[in-house]
Amino acid sequence: MKQPASPETFTLDPASIANFVKLQRQIWGWKQQALASEAGVSLATIQRIERGERVRPAQLRKLAIAFRRPEDEFLRERVRPMAEEFEENLRNMFSWTEGRVPVDVAPFRTEIQLRAMLESFSLLVDADLEAAADDDISELREWLDLASFVQAERKGLIGPKPGRDFKVRELWRDLLACVERIERTHGAICLTGTYTAMSTPNNEPVEIALLAIGRVTAIRPWPS
Repeated sequence: MKQPASPETFTLDPASIANFVKLQRQIWGWKQQALASEAGVSLATIQRIERGERVRPAQLRKLAIAFRRPEDEFLRERVRPMAEEFEENLRNMFSWTEGRVPVDVAPFRTEIQLRAMLESFSLLVDADLEAAADDDISELREWLDLASFVQAERKGLIGPKPGRDFKVRELWRDLLACVERIERTHGAICLTGTYTAMSTPNNEPVEIALLAIGRVTAIRPWPS
């Protein structure tokens, strides 16, 4: 009787580690210096890793911890999956995307983005912050409700149009100031974007706006 072959094992080579680090750094939104500070290593170490050069195991352990991974993520021996297992792993890895729509988003910074929100058919807000941020998130929702109401008035959709002396730009600035305060206070980032959806009753396209608020370790600074 033929014995089953022993599973093949391997460890990540420097090139694989370099690709993984570059990808994770993009996902986290970190510059090389930010990652170096988070991991407690030098900028030169990060640059060497991303060039595919070998570094000390202790530095790789710090890097893994910075990415919230097991300490031995870059050092442990791994079992190479068979072809069928590899396909199954890929399906499982991306199963969360089923039924979802990819949306291009960017940090919420400008009046142009705000106007795109207000022109949309619907605005979906999703916040993933601690309970301490609840009051600030509620305040932002109130600003958005007010902005939507004012925009509808300006278009003549409801009630009389605001007078010429109504300074709508001040409203937009106050709303964006609320966004900035949430980011600074709670170490968060507010991302926004729009996508086209098909309405159910008549299958006509409508624009949906998204506002996602989540906590991050390093965020892009607001312009001065």
